[in-house]
Amino acid sequence: MSKLRAWAEIDRGALVRNLRAIRARAGGRRVIAVVKADAYGHGAVLVARALAADGCDAFAVISLDEAIELREAGLREPILLLGGLLEPDEADRALAGDIVPVVSRGETLAWLAKAAARTGRNAVFHLKLDTGMGRLGLAAEDLPRFLERLRATTGVVLEGVMSHLAEADDAGSAATECQRALFAELLGRVRAAGFAPEWIHLDNSAGISRGATPGTNAVRPGLWLWGVDPTLEGGNALEPVMSLFARVCHTKIVRAGTKIGYGGDFVARETSRILTLAIGYADGLPRAVGGKIEVGWRGRRVPLVGRVSCDLATAVVPGAEAIEPGDAVLIFGRAGALAIPVEEVARAAGTISYEILARIGPRVPRIAT
Repeated sequence: MSKLRAWAEIDRGALVRNLRAIRARAGGRRVIAVVKADAYGHGAVLVARALAADGCDAFAVISLDEAIELREAGLREPILLLGGLLEPDEADRALAGDIVPVVSRGETLAWLAKAAARTGRNAVFHLKLDTGMGRLGLAAEDLPRFLERLRATTGVVLEGVMSHLAEADDAGSAATECQRALFAELLGRVRAAGFAPEWIHLDNSAGISRGATPGTNAVRPGLWLWGVDPTLEGGNALEPVMSLFARVCHTKIVRAGTKIGYGGDFVARETSRILTLAIGYADGLPRAVGGKIEVGWRGRRVPLVGRVSCDLATAVVPGAEAIEPGDAVLIFGRAGALAIPVEEVARAAGTISYEILARIGPRVPRIAT
């Protein structure tokens, strides 16, 4: 078997400990684990199985195909379709897979009702209210008309009410408490109209970290499950779940003045050992981090230098010690006592940790540990 060029190790133990920490912070509320985008690059099936084995209550994805993948992998927990239904025939597929769509507009009720009539079983859904995110979600002024339409529609059941926080990562923003207040008001209107939803959820990872919203009975962690701090001020990181590695595929000693890589951005100041790493932006290592981060080699940090190319990157080790190809180099995560937070890579790339994790490419195997 050939050696891997690059790989991501997924620490299931850390994942489960993070779930337990989040559940405790949420006051024992039910946990809907958000595993969209292949569990933010961690492997949706791998992650969902580990979480389900520890009693995770439900899962959330963005697309119907993502939901069906979990069902076909044997997951039997409730699956919430955050992206909703895009066309009428998706209602039949959702109902057949026992997948619960999120509904943000009245027209979707008709699709669900027809699917329910064809199968002879009720179609359950969660209503998403727009409390300030401004993307998906039913506007407050449209709620009375929606509830009237729902009351007149047979075969559909309002199982949950939800919304989504827009600025919970920022402790200095007043938006979160405004959203929570509006959500409570709109939920009250739903109940006053005679509906009794079983699932009430608003908080994402950042919301949970600040104390879950009173009056809710479920939370939707995503980023925090992977150990990444969901807040801007810091201090809320859990255990990192993914560690990304690349193999040293070539080494050479270069003299002072030698240029390395496209454009010759890096010029050796002294005799140095260059490590060429078998990872590039096609694997998810951002081109923008060239020359801006350190990677882990033999228990210490060394600079990543030059431009990150499609398939390769380079690091520099001072001196001319003998090094043979084959070493594993830590890009982010943990290797023994050495830790390189993914947040460092994200800052260097001018983006957020979500994007770094989610964009680790498909040719990088995920290995459960």
